[in-house]
Amino acid sequence: MDRDEFARIVDHWYDDVKRIAFAGCKNIYDAEDIAQIVFMKLSQFQGDFENDEHIKRWLIKVAVNEYKSLWRSPWKTKVEYVIPERSTNNSNRDPQTSSVLEAVMSMKRKYREVIHLFYYEEYSAKEISTLLGISENTVFKRLQRAREQIKKYIQDKEENLGIPSDNKAVCTSFLQQRKESL
Repeated sequence: MDRDEFARIVDHWYDDVKRIAFAGCKNIYDAEDIAQIVFMKLSQFQGDFENDEHIKRWLIKVAVNEYKSLWRSPWKTKVEYVIPERSTNNSNRDPQTSSVLEAVMSMKRKYREVIHLFYYEEYSAKEISTLLGISENTVFKRLQRAREQIKKYIQDKEENLGIPSDNKAVCTSFLQQRKESL
């Protein structure tokens, strides 16, 4: 891979890799470190890619492996991150988007990663199973459980605020809008 091709790949996919890393580690600084490691590994990669989709899959797989590796480190097993209030409470977002984002970020990593890959990266369950090294049925089950957690989170939040709402419609509407906007 020549220098121009490498620069094109970094320009095109750096933000996606960082977003995937952030979904896995919930810390912007670790996400940036992981993105740098992924592209460092790309620069050392000696193989050939068939097309851009092959490059994207490779980058995602390496990013997933890197944040899983990060969480296995002795330091990360002892540390718990708290999401800063400003990162999930943005006044430019509508309340529906903000609630869903807060719900997703409060989930365990295994649920966040399938939600991100399915709704934001638009991968099929089969493709996600290949990327994460899990069965397709496990992907479907994690998506189902993640949707249930989002619904419950929003329902609990609205009950605490005294707002009656149809949570299924809120979740379905947001996730459908997200899928259509991509």
